[in-house]
Amino acid sequence: MGWGGVVLAILIPWLSGIVWMRLFLGAGRAAVWPISLGYGYFLAAFVSVVLLRLLSPLGLPVAFWSSMMALGLLALLGVRRLWRGWPVGFGALPRPKALSWQGFVYIGLLAWLLARFGALALEIWWEPLTPWDAWTTWALRAKAWSEIGWLAPFVSPADWLQDPSGHSYTIAAWRYPDTISLLALWPTLGYGSWSETAANLPWLGCILALGLGFYGQARAWGAEPLPSLVATWTLLSLPLLDTQVALAGYADIWMASVFGLGAIALFQWVRSGDSRQAILALGFALFSPLLKAEGLVWAILLVPALLAATLSARSAALLAVAATIGPVLVVAAGGLALTLPWIGSIELSSSQIKISMLGQFELGFHDSWAPTANSLLVYGNWHLLGYLLFPAIAVGMFTLAKNLGKRWLWAQLALVLGSVIALFFLFFMTDAYRWAEQGTSIGRLLLHFMPVYVFYFLCLWLAWGQVGAERETADSRQTSVVHSG
Repeated sequence: MGWGGVVLAILIPWLSGIVWMRLFLGAGRAAVWPISLGYGYFLAAFVSVVLLRLLSPLGLPVAFWSSMMALGLLALLGVRRLWRGWPVGFGALPRPKALSWQGFVYIGLLAWLLARFGALALEIWWEPLTPWDAWTTWALRAKAWSEIGWLAPFVSPADWLQDPSGHSYTIAAWRYPDTISLLALWPTLGYGSWSETAANLPWLGCILALGLGFYGQARAWGAEPLPSLVATWTLLSLPLLDTQVALAGYADIWMASVFGLGAIALFQWVRSGDSRQAILALGFALFSPLLKAEGLVWAILLVPALLAATLSARSAALLAVAATIGPVLVVAAGGLALTLPWIGSIELSSSQIKISMLGQFELGFHDSWAPTANSLLVYGNWHLLGYLLFPAIAVGMFTLAKNLGKRWLWAQLALVLGSVIALFFLFFMTDAYRWAEQGTSIGRLLLHFMPVYVFYFLCLWLAWGQVGAERETADSRQTSVVHSG
């Protein structure tokens, strides 16, 4: 069908995701539409991939159009149901007001973002497929499936050599989840043949959805429109994030978006008790391992954040000590070997750790300070966010010490510190230090946590602003009492 089919392949699933996410969230929530637009995109992506996988025995063209019909029907049903409750869900239109300086800044930042999205769209349109990961893994599988018309399996080199049918393929990263490849494949099926531009378009939608979901959650947290947009602009203007769109084909922007939005939903649930946010957090956490192998580890990091928010301070401290001492005692006792559902085998000894989903890592300290500092503080990947991270952790701890009842801050600090510890262990205590020395993965793994870090900065700033406002109110009341006396 050409580009008309590509437009339908992107818009119909997204519309379905938007309306059902809107119905799921219900009325009476701040910025419900941005959240629905952002989270609905990833919901649609997940459902599209699942449908394509389930219907693939029918042949990819049939599976694609059957999935599109199902998603189109879901969209119509959702729109019909939403339309019936439209007056309640939409509310009264706000009256236009005279623009203040904040309004002009807001419009300027919004225009900047729109111009940036336009430039990224042109990069996707003009540039050929260039990222190394796309050549070797993600787009390679998508192109193979597009050309042959069915989801041929990618197996280990040994199994490929022993396959007499010749119907299997092999790549170096044959263990990697195939979700990213299916996401790249989806619009090319609408196009009717392989197209690098069509395969890359979901990456543009990914950054748009990340921005919408992040902005909506910032508004739902209680931030005013301008601070919400400033935080969103800070995230979406990160050079490495934009690079992953301009050079579409990497999986890390998807990992950062899904994991980040899931973690933010967890923070919202801890703070507000909204069960809908808890369901979003769980769903996005389960989606993360389907994108990249390390998504399982990052999803596990949400567990300490949840426990820190729900347990007492004493219980959380005891659990942290047990989690620190436990692996040392296991190694001292001779190691550990077990098999877990969905994860596979895990082996831990004094010299190595082996996880079937992730690979084998030799243990031992490596001096990775210089490449880590370069990636976080020197290179132009994060603006100045690298300089804010550790001071913000200290400020968060100070804030928490003054008010132990801030359960959301317990959760945020647990996840931020957990991510820092996990990355330190990976780059300093295993042979993955080469990824830092060579600069191949350290920046991309840091990218996975940037939405969490930026949202943490915003929440901390809002918390201190609230403290300042409360002090100002208390001072004014005290002054009023003195003058009245």
